Amino acid sequence: MLQLAAKPALLLGSIPRRAWRWLFRAALVAVLVPLLLQWVVAYLVGSDARILPPQLLAASNLLIVTAHPDDECLFFAPSILGVLDRNKDITGGLLALSTGNNYGIGDLRRKELAGSCRALGIHEQRCIAMDHPELQDNPKVWWNTELVAKIVHEHVLKWKVDAIITFDEGGVSGHINHRAVSAAVSHYAATHPDAPVAYTLTTTSLPRKYTLLGDMPLTALPFLWRILEALSFPTHSADPKDGVRALVANSWHRYQLTREAFAQHPSQYTWDRHLYMILSRYVWFNDLKRVPRIAGEGQQQVVAI
Repeated sequence: MLQLAAKPALLLGSIPRRAWRWLFRAALVAVLVPLLLQWVVAYLVGSDARILPPQLLAASNLLIVTAHPDDECLFFAPSILGVLDRNKDITGGLLALSTGNNYGIGDLRRKELAGSCRALGIHEQRCIAMDHPELQDNPKVWWNTELVAKIVHEHVLKWKVDAIITFDEGGVSGHINHRAVSAAVSHYAATHPDAPVAYTLTTTSLPRKYTLLGDMPLTALPFLWRILEALSFPTHSADPKDGVRALVANSWHRYQLTREAFAQHPSQYTWDRHLYMILSRYVWFNDLKRVPRIAGEGQQQVVAI
């Protein structure tokens, strides 16, 4: 038994000192590069038009469209806080298309949502959880696209919304309600003549999702040249093509607000959510893509890059 236990130690001891030095350097780079990028985007270039497009930062009324209460802080908090914190003239709104009543606690979750909105800087009058009979929390039911689009359009008109953020086609977690929201809002934003600009939150693979800041270098790669330009020549205006993507990172203060927002959802605070609030990239940073308009008569199509 002692001989077996000694074998790993012997193997480690056989690794050359030079190899250890390279391993240490690689580990140091793997830790420091994500931290540096997070700091740069959160504190130095986050307001630059090439990183956070004017379509979002200069909006008057921002609307976040989700499926259930708690989506706003589990997935969208960096975007909500990153936009509202940088422009106090923007009025934020949240439209959750259900009360999350899958386990019969919809009324409780609606009350919890109000507390989360307060933590995120969204006024209670614009913090809505719908309770439509055809839009109930159900992981097996695809919601009616036309109905969702109709409800979203009603709130766009009511609140004079000029920018929307919602899920992309993957729904971040793959939940069927999330993906249905994405399909409806994306179609509405692409085709309705009066629809405001809309951005979707990028879904990543499971390994990338739970790497804390480890996914930041890969996420920031398409923005690398823009980040360098923003560090050298800050600007509040940018080429229209730069408005197709956005990168928003939480500062430490905004991360604390994200945790405070989720703390308002005690019914959802299970042990795995404690880990999620540390390890998930979505509580640290968001990357967004603009929904392209479908070219029609007299329109030019916006091509996503």
